[in-house]
Amino acid sequence: RTPGERHGVRNTATNHSALVVWSETSRGTMFKSFGSIGNLFGSSGPQLNYDIGEQYTRAFGSWTHYRGTSKEDHSPVSIFKFVGSTDSDKARIATARNGAKRLKTMRHPNILHMKETLEMESGGELTIYCVTEPVMPLEEHLKDLPTGTHQRDEYFALGLRQVATAVSFLSNDCKLVHGGVCMAAVVVTDRLDWKLSGFDLVSELDSIASGSNGEARIVHSGFMVPDQYKPEEYRRGDWASIPEGPPWAVDAWGLGCLIQEVYRGVPLSRTDQLRETDHIPQVLLKDYQKLLGSQPARRYNPKKLVENSSLFANKLVETITFLDNLTLKDSIEKEQFFRHLPRVLEGLAKAPVEKKILPQICESLVFATAPALAVSPMLHAARDLSDAVFAAKVTPCIVKLYTSADKAVRVALLENLHKYAHHLSDKVVDEQVYNSMATGFTDEEAFIRELTLKSVLTLAPKLTQRTHASLLKHLSKLQVDEEPAIRANTTILLGNVARFLNESTAKRVLLNAFTRALRDQFPPTRMAGLMALVATIGYYEPGESATRVIPSVAPLTVDPEKDVREQAFKCLETFTTLLKKHSTRLEDGPEAAAAALAAESEKAPKVTGNVLRWAVNAAAKRIGGGGGSSSGGQEMDTAALAGHGLKPEEEAAARGVDMGAKAFSSAAPPPRLYGEAYTPTSTPGPSPAPSPAKPAGDNGGAGTGRRAAGVAGDGGRLPPPSPEQPIADDDGDGWGDLDDEAGSDGGGEDEDEAEAAARARLASRSGGGGAAGGRPAAAPTSQRPPARLAPLAPRTSVSSTGWGDNDDDLFGGADKDGREIPPMSAVAVAASRPPPASRPRPTGGHVGISGGGRGAGRGVGRQVSSKPAPMKLGAKKLNAADIDLESMLN
Repeated sequence: RTPGERHGVRNTATNHSALVVWSETSRGTMFKSFGSIGNLFGSSGPQLNYDIGEQYTRAFGSWTHYRGTSKEDHSPVSIFKFVGSTDSDKARIATARNGAKRLKTMRHPNILHMKETLEMESGGELTIYCVTEPVMPLEEHLKDLPTGTHQRDEYFALGLRQVATAVSFLSNDCKLVHGGVCMAAVVVTDRLDWKLSGFDLVSELDSIASGSNGEARIVHSGFMVPDQYKPEEYRRGDWASIPEGPPWAVDAWGLGCLIQEVYRGVPLSRTDQLRETDHIPQVLLKDYQKLLGSQPARRYNPKKLVENSSLFANKLVETITFLDNLTLKDSIEKEQFFRHLPRVLEGLAKAPVEKKILPQICESLVFATAPALAVSPMLHAARDLSDAVFAAKVTPCIVKLYTSADKAVRVALLENLHKYAHHLSDKVVDEQVYNSMATGFTDEEAFIRELTLKSVLTLAPKLTQRTHASLLKHLSKLQVDEEPAIRANTTILLGNVARFLNESTAKRVLLNAFTRALRDQFPPTRMAGLMALVATIGYYEPGESATRVIPSVAPLTVDPEKDVREQAFKCLETFTTLLKKHSTRLEDGPEAAAAALAAESEKAPKVTGNVLRWAVNAAAKRIGGGGGSSSGGQEMDTAALAGHGLKPEEEAAARGVDMGAKAFSSAAPPPRLYGEAYTPTSTPGPSPAPSPAKPAGDNGGAGTGRRAAGVAGDGGRLPPPSPEQPIADDDGDGWGDLDDEAGSDGGGEDEDEAEAAARARLASRSGGGGAAGGRPAAAPTSQRPPARLAPLAPRTSVSSTGWGDNDDDLFGGADKDGREIPPMSAVAVAASRPPPASRPRPTGGHVGISGGGRGAGRGVGRQVSSKPAPMKLGAKKLNAADIDLESMLN
C-alpha cells in the first residue's frame, strides 16, 4: 500500500476507537441518569398487570391455570403460569416458551386467544405468564352439564366440530402437528366455544424427521403426553415415519381420544378404553373408528369429519354455523332464517341460546349484517335473562340500534318495546334511548310517528321532569298532525302521562290540550278529549271547570256522532256534580271548601293502563264497516280506558290479521285503513272498508254538502287546511282555545243563500238526502250547534315548542299584513278550501266514504270527478265568495 492508503487505514482505526470510547462513555452516562432497566418497572422489575385468582384443578402439561382480572378495567381473564429452574429444567423451559410463542402468533376462531406474555427471572427460577381470554378446562365444564339428554348431545356435537375445525386448520393449512390433542388441551369460553390450547409440542411436520437432532419439541418433550393419547408410531418414537404419512395422522388419533373422553365424561386412563363404544352415538361410530385406524395413511382427515359427519346435522350446529357465515348469505336466506329462528330457539338448550346465539345476533345487528327481522329473535333469546345480565349483553346493542338510520330497525325496536323496556334502567332510558327515539316524532313516515307515540307510555315512568318537558313539545306538534289516528292517540297519551308530570306542568298543559282536542275534525279525537277531561278531573280548579271546561264541552252535546254526544253528556254530568259539591262546601266558607277540594284531588283516581288503541279501534269499527252497535263500541272504549286493551297480537288476530304472514321494509310500509291500529304486517282485506277520513265539516260544524258527496281519492288523509284562514288564539297559549265572544252566535247565519241552496241540492243528489255509507245526513246549517272547528295546520308548519301559556300560536292569529284575524265559523273555513273536484282520483285500494273508489263511475262519484280548469301558477287567491258550487254540480 502507498503511504497515503496506510494513513487512511490508520485514520479509520482511530475513528473506530474514538467511536467505541464515545459509546462506552454515553452508555455510562445513560445508566447513571436512569439507573438499570429493571428500575424502569420498579425495584422488583416488570410486573404482571393482572390479579391472580382461584386456581383450576387441571391444565395441560407443566402449566397451572388460574382465574384472573385486569387491574385497569377489572375484566376477567385466564392466566397460565409456568415455573422452572434455569439450571435443571432447560428442556421444559424451551417447551413452555414454544407453547407461548405458538399461541401468540396463531389466530383462529377455534384456537385459544393470547393477550400477552411475561417472563420473570428471580434467583435462578424462571416464571412465564400467559394471559388469555377467560376460559375454563373442558373437564370441569362437562361436570356441570346434564347427562343423557338430546340437547346435551347436540351441544357435544357443536363442541367437537369446533375442535375438529382447529385440528384441521393446523394439519391441512399450516402443516403443523399438535401432538397433544386430548381433553386437557381443550378449554371452554364464556360463550361456550370449545377452543384448542396446549401448544407446547406444536412442531412443523418436516422438522420431525430430524429426530433428536432437530428442533421439533414433540421429539424432545413427547414424554409429557400419556401413552393412551399416542398412536403406535408416536409411542415408539418412529419420528422418520411420521412425515411420510398424512399431516393429520397423529392428531386424528388424539381427536378420537377426545371423542371418547367427552362422551365418557372423564379422562382416559388406559389405551384399551378406546375400544368401549357404548357411549359413542351411532351416527359418529364409523367416523370414530376411522380416526383410530392402526395405519397412519388410512386415518380419517378431520376436515372430512367436519364436512361429512351426520352428527353435525342438528338444529344447534346448523343455527350457529349459519350465524358464523352470515356475511356470505343473501337477503332472502337471511330473511327466511330469522323469520323461523324464534321457533327453532324453543327446541334448543337454554345455555347455548343465551351464551352463544344471543351474542352472535347482537353483533350481527350492530354491524348491520342481519336484517331488522333479527330484533325479535334477539329479544326472544334474552327473555329469561336477569336485569344485570341483560344490561351487560343486550342493552348496549339496543342503545346502538336506536342510533341506526335504518327505519326498519327502528320499527322493529318500537314494536317489541314491551319485551325489553322493563330491563332498561331509568338512566339508560332518560339519557340514551329517549334522545335517539325522539327523532321518530318528526319522521316523515306516519307509521313511525305513530309507533314512537305509542312507545312513550311504556317509557314515561323512567323519564325525568326535564325530559318530560321535551316530550310535551313533541306532543304539542303531534296533536295537529295530518294523521287523525295520531292526533287521537296523542290526546289519549296525554291523559296517561299526566300522573308523571309535576302538578304545575299538568295544570298548565292538560286543559289547553284537551279543549283543543274537542274541536278536532276526527270524531275519535273529540271522544278522546272528553274521556281525558274526565280522567284528569282532579287537576282542574272549580273556576276552570265552570269557565273553560263546561263551555268547551257543551257544543258537543249536539255532535253528529252518537258516541261523542253520549260522552259529552257524561262529561258535563261529572263536572256539574263536582261544581255542585263545591257550591255546597262554599257555604262553610272559602277556606273549608279549598281544603276539601285539595283532599278530594289527592284521592282522585289517576288514569292507568295502556289505552292508546281505543280511539283508532273505535274508528275502524264504526266508520270502517265493522259490525256492532255504538253501545258495544262504548263498552270497548271503556275497557280500553281502564287498561284492559288488547295486545298487538290479540288485536291483530281479532281483525283476522296474521302478524307473521309477511314482512315489509321501511321504504314500502304495508297499506292500512285510516284509523286502523298499526301492526307491522297488517294489510287490508280483499274489500277494504271505507276510509274514515272526513272533510272539515264532517263533525257537524259545517260542510254538509262535501260530507254527503264524499271524496274518492283522499288516500285516507285529511285535506291540508288553508293556511290563509287561521283561527285566532285568544289567550296566546299555543292551543287555539274556544273564543266565547267572537262567533258565539254560530257561523251558519252568515252563509250565502245561493251557496246554501247549492249545498242542499248537492246533498239531495247523493241518495235521498242521506249521507254516504248509510248514515243520516247532517242537519241543515241553521240547525247546527254554534261550535267552531279549528283547521289543522300541516305537520311541517308547526312552530310551537310546547303547550305553555307563553308559547307561539300554532294556528296563527294574523294575516300577512299583520292584521288580526277573528275566529272563523266552520262554514267559512270549509268554503275557503279548494273544491273537492280538484283532487286527483285514487290510484290505490282505498275507497272514499261514498263508496266511490277506483272504477266508480256513477252517481256522486261522477259528479265530483268533473272539475274546472286547473289553476295556473300566479293566479289570485280564491276567497269564499269566489267559489261557485253550481259549476261543481253541472
